Amino acid sequence: MSITRRLLLAAPALIIPPTLAHAAPEEKEFEFLGVRDPQLGMQLAVAEHFGLFREEGINLTFRWQPSGGDVLTVMGSGFPIGVGSQFGQIALAAQGVPVKILCGLADISDTQGIVLGPNTKVGADLKALEGRRVAFTQGNNSPLMFMKLAQRFGFDHTKIQMINMNPSEGVIAASKGDVDILLAWQPFLYRLTTMGGSLFATGGATYFTGSKVALPEDEKLLYSHSVILAHQSWIDGKPNTLAALLRALIKADARFKADRAGAMVALQRVLRIEPEPLKVMTEANRYGVRIDQPLVNSYRFTNDWAVGIKRIPAAQKPEEGINPAILDQVDRSLVTWRAGA
Repeated sequence: MSITRRLLLAAPALIIPPTLAHAAPEEKEFEFLGVRDPQLGMQLAVAEHFGLFREEGINLTFRWQPSGGDVLTVMGSGFPIGVGSQFGQIALAAQGVPVKILCGLADISDTQGIVLGPNTKVGADLKALEGRRVAFTQGNNSPLMFMKLAQRFGFDHTKIQMINMNPSEGVIAASKGDVDILLAWQPFLYRLTTMGGSLFATGGATYFTGSKVALPEDEKLLYSHSVILAHQSWIDGKPNTLAALLRALIKADARFKADRAGAMVALQRVLRIEPEPLKVMTEANRYGVRIDQPLVNSYRFTNDWAVGIKRIPAAQKPEEGINPAILDQVDRSLVTWRAGA
């Protein structure tokens, strides 16, 4: 037998499966703070349903939280890892908690928006917004949407009456005409449209001309991302565990994009959300496990808002809040923004 033939026959034995080539996770079983929300948990739910975490040698036990705000509270008490938003990292860092963003999961700016009540009409002149009553939930930056619209279309946003209530109350109030407009996020926007409301704008698009107008990145009304948050102690001490986590999430992201129908079944089962609102919510998100300029835009936008209303005592920097080391190790092509670049 020739040397060439012997090498060809032996070649399969020399090929190391990708999973086996990775360093073993330091922590194979651990708890993870999740949220039953496709804006925050799509990749997590798909990875859990299809066993993608196990493929990477880790086993997650989810501690489901009602919202990203609850994740922030638990991580502020020392819990090491979870899903959240850029504001979660900014708020924790401002308190001296060494939590970093490992990667973005989705641009979720289009899941926040403005819906007109069934009996509210606003034509081409947005001055018609002045004097309107808007239901909103205090503590988030969504009112900035009206400020940006006012700058572009020439009306006085200070003449809008902002009425604080939770989103469920806002949906009912707008449907009954007790308020004119709902400023909220999905699935509450969707619920009001099923009651006769009309979508007016989201963070990344306007609808008041009668059709959707997608806004360029630098002209969006709002910037927001879902992210993976990890304590610095895990980044330093358990990098292989975090790399395994990100590999599973990257697989889940690819599976969702290749087989959306199958992935939607998984999302319904894990997140426990009805098919129609789930469809609306997933279509509004731009999913991708990455670190890029839009993620940094969300970080800076949120930081400026938080400093401006004194939610945090000092500005936070994306160069310090976003740590690309683990994602860089897993797939360098997914990191298109780096500090100082």
